[in-house]
Amino acid sequence: MKTTTLRVVGATLTALLWQGLTAHAQISVSTGLYISGSCSSCDLSGREMTRLSLNGADFSKSNFSRSNLSGGEFNQSNLAGAQFSRAYLMRAKGEGVNLRRAVMADANLTEAALNRSDLSETDLRRADLSRGSFKGSDFSQTTFTSGNAGGANFTDANFGLAKLHHTSFQDAIFIGAKLKHTEFGTANLAGADFTAADLSGADLRATVGLTQGQLNQGCGSPSTQIPQGIGLSIPYCKEYLQVASTVNIVPRVRSRRTVIYDGVDVGAKLDQLAITKSGIRENINTIDRAIAALPPRGSRAAKAELEMSRAHLKRLYDGL
Repeated sequence: MKTTTLRVVGATLTALLWQGLTAHAQISVSTGLYISGSCSSCDLSGREMTRLSLNGADFSKSNFSRSNLSGGEFNQSNLAGAQFSRAYLMRAKGEGVNLRRAVMADANLTEAALNRSDLSETDLRRADLSRGSFKGSDFSQTTFTSGNAGGANFTDANFGLAKLHHTSFQDAIFIGAKLKHTEFGTANLAGADFTAADLSGADLRATVGLTQGQLNQGCGSPSTQIPQGIGLSIPYCKEYLQVASTVNIVPRVRSRRTVIYDGVDVGAKLDQLAITKSGIRENINTIDRAIAALPPRGSRAAKAELEMSRAHLKRLYDGL
C-alpha cells in the first residue's frame, strides 16, 4: 500500500491539531506522515507515528509522551522542552536536533542516530540509548541515571557536569569526548573506549569495570577522582602538566600496590580480583533493585528466577 504523505504548514497544522475548542489533537496520524512548519506546545501523546518526519519543524514544548516515533526523522527540528516520556524512538535519526531541556525519561532510543544535536539539560532518567550514535552531541548538565547506553557512540560528545549514576556504558565509545566534572556514580564502564577523552574533574570513584588501560587512553586533572585501593592512576592532560611544570610540582600518580607472597608479587592479581568482586557486587545490587520493583502480583516466576541468579552470584562473590 502506498504511504500517504501529508504536508501541513504553520497555522494550518495548528488548526488541524486543535480543531475548534478541543484541547487535544484530533487528526489520525499515520505511518510516513510528513509535517513541516510550527506547532509549539501541541499534544501528540499516545500516538502511532512511526517514520514521522519533522525535518526543520518547530515542535518545542510539544507532548509526544508514550507515542511511537520509531524510524522518525528530525533533522534541524526544534524540540526544545518537548515531552518524550516513555516514547519509542528506536532508530530515529537527525542532525542538529534541538532537544535542550526535553523530558525523555523512560524513552527507548535504541539504535537512534542523533548526531551533532543538543541534548543539554535533558532528562534521560532510565532511558535506553544502547547502540545509538550521538557523535558531537551536547549532553552537558544532562541527568542520565539508571539508564542503558551499552555500545553507544559518543565520539566528540560533551558530557560536562552531567550526572550518569548507575547507567551502563559497557563497550560505549567516548573517543575525544569532553567529560569535565562529569558524575559517573556507579556507572558500568567495562570495555568503554576513552581514547583522547578529557576526564578533568570527573568523579569516577564508584564506577564498575574501569581499568588502567582505559584511563591511559584519556587524560584528567588533579581533581579527577578515580577508584581507590586498586592501584589506578590517570595521566594529566597537557594543560595541567604545563601548570605543574611552571610551579615545579610533580603530578601525583598513584602506583600499583606491591604484595609479595612466597617470593612473587601478586599485587596485580589482587587488583584484578578487587575489580571482579566490585562488578559482581554491582550485579547483585542490580538484581535486588529489580526484585524490589516487581509488582506484588503475577511476578512469582520472575522473582524466583532473579533470586536464583542472585544466589549464584553471591556464591561466586563469597568464593573470591
